[in-house]
Amino acid sequence: MKLLLTVMMLFTFAAADDIYEDDLSAKEAYTMQQKGEAIIVDVRTTLEYVYTGHGVGFINIPAFYWTYEPKSVKDRVKSADYEIQKGSVKDHKSSQKLYNAKEVPNKNFVNEVMEAMKLKGVDKVILVCRSGPRSMAAANILAKEGITAYNLEDGFMFGWKEEKMPWGGY
Repeated sequence: MKLLLTVMMLFTFAAADDIYEDDLSAKEAYTMQQKGEAIIVDVRTTLEYVYTGHGVGFINIPAFYWTYEPKSVKDRVKSADYEIQKGSVKDHKSSQKLYNAKEVPNKNFVNEVMEAMKLKGVDKVILVCRSGPRSMAAANILAKEGITAYNLEDGFMFGWKEEKMPWGGY
């Protein structure tokens, strides 16, 4: 629930102050990438990038990291006992309640994106996350630094994959 609220807050924050260049479809982003006009930076966590796949040529530079502090051992033992009694594992949302999730901004995000742009010889960057809110926030962060930044509309899952752009890696 906390994760959902945080993502919603990011979306609300990003939508209120959108200063990045524009939202692009996956086809538009892929065309710009293939022509060497822009790089595509995947702002998801490294685990998301590795375990849920990514688009061809995406450069993983997380905009935010997540830390998960476990609640008390007593709570975790109680949860394990409950699973034993029920004979099944709790669902994802219930298991999340055993941890306090905290979002931590990547302090090196802007510098790492600029370095990647320099290495590729481009002056534009397209940001992508799972479904859009984090990449919108990241695009705004870069735009505030004077970088020409775009957001991949609907993100990796609902934009890139739905438009059947090349991807893999999980």
